[in-house]
Amino acid sequence: MNASRRAFFRAASGLAAAGLGAQSLPLALNLAGLGALAASQAHAANTADGYKALVCLFLQGGNDSHNWVVPTDSANYKTYATARGDLALPLASLLPLSTPGQDVGRSFGMPPELAPLRQRYESGHCAVLANVGTLLRPTTKADFQAGVGLPAKLFSHNDQLSMWQSMSPEGAAYGWGGRMADILMSANRQPVFTAVTASGNAVFLSGTSTTPFAVGANGPTLINPAQTGWHAGSALVPGLLRSQIANGAPSNEFEAEYLRTVQRSLAAGSTLQSAIGATSVPALPTGTITLNNGATFSLSTDTLARQLRVVAQLIAAGPGLGMKRQVFFVSLNGFDAHAAQMRQQPLQMARVAHAAGWFLDALQSLNLLNNTTLFTASEFGRTLVSNGDGSDHGWGSHHLVMGGGVRGKRIVGNFPITALGTSTDTGSGRLLPTTSVTQLAASLGGWMGLTTAEQSSVLSNLASFGASPPLFA
Repeated sequence: MNASRRAFFRAASGLAAAGLGAQSLPLALNLAGLGALAASQAHAANTADGYKALVCLFLQGGNDSHNWVVPTDSANYKTYATARGDLALPLASLLPLSTPGQDVGRSFGMPPELAPLRQRYESGHCAVLANVGTLLRPTTKADFQAGVGLPAKLFSHNDQLSMWQSMSPEGAAYGWGGRMADILMSANRQPVFTAVTASGNAVFLSGTSTTPFAVGANGPTLINPAQTGWHAGSALVPGLLRSQIANGAPSNEFEAEYLRTVQRSLAAGSTLQSAIGATSVPALPTGTITLNNGATFSLSTDTLARQLRVVAQLIAAGPGLGMKRQVFFVSLNGFDAHAAQMRQQPLQMARVAHAAGWFLDALQSLNLLNNTTLFTASEFGRTLVSNGDGSDHGWGSHHLVMGGGVRGKRIVGNFPITALGTSTDTGSGRLLPTTSVTQLAASLGGWMGLTTAEQSSVLSNLASFGASPPLFA
């Protein structure tokens, strides 16, 4: 039997396991995607190394990363503090980072709110990717000033969010996470769970064949009246409702799409709920975390921590469900720092650091840390210059890549001089990216097992750039 036919039968058997029988095969084709079932779309990724999960943590609003990784050597802290003004963090408050690979004499630190991630950095499970952003091709300051070869609608929230997630402005149909999933899904026994969002709709996970499966903090949303054992005057109700859903006859495209979504939820929800219920992922701690500025929160009620816990459950359940590759999406709002930045950003930092730190600890306790990579993303960075109470829309920013397979304890790429008037300052300290989102995506795709050719098929402008950042061992 050739590889294409094996891929077809593997995907078809996965759909049956999710509750889609032979009578539902036309529906199954729609749900799992023709890319997983058609012989012409055989998956070529290397899955010999077992299960892997990629998790995108999107910081909604444009994160000011100038205060996440701060120069601490005398000369560069001085230019940082001069440029930042009232946004500068006190030098004495910063926790030192080991930074091999950067220029001699330079040193860096993180604020105390990021202590859990700084600990992961020092343990070798977290790397900083410096000055990454949306680029169509390598771009110089002269290109920017001439308006040549730039991404559309720079500094626009909606468009740059879409550029980060799809490489196209607002209105894009497919994201690079979803296009990876198009290729990866045929390795999975249940392709419907290849791309999973715990944070609502996101173009990042949409593919030509992939439809993201949405979950809440407690797992999949079930249609309770259709579950066996539910009673509303008669024990016959669940079976009758399931029959009506399975055999529905929509009268228009809107009804048809809605029915497909409901059918998929009914077919897959119970399977997934049972699988995650059998995992041993620890509960979120209920204690109160108090910051230096007096702000408090608890992981047990934090929206990001709850998203990451359900993702940890799904990762723990993945191998038992016959999954080889999965792509996840979580997000946190509140990074639009035009005002009150110094009052609000410490809490946002701490929420990310403690939630991500707990997530990595939980996976390590389950021996799944080496199988998982978590990376941060945001539509753009921010200006170095203060507007009097916050910072304005920028471009390049620094991001974190975490996991057991990451070559951590390093700042990867060229960390720019944090000052005004430099070759990477496009105005007010808006960084001209020196690493593209495309290169980051290629590195992550390579770790997931995509071949060079498959990376190029997902990332149409990959050939315009040089080597991808060396994030993995």
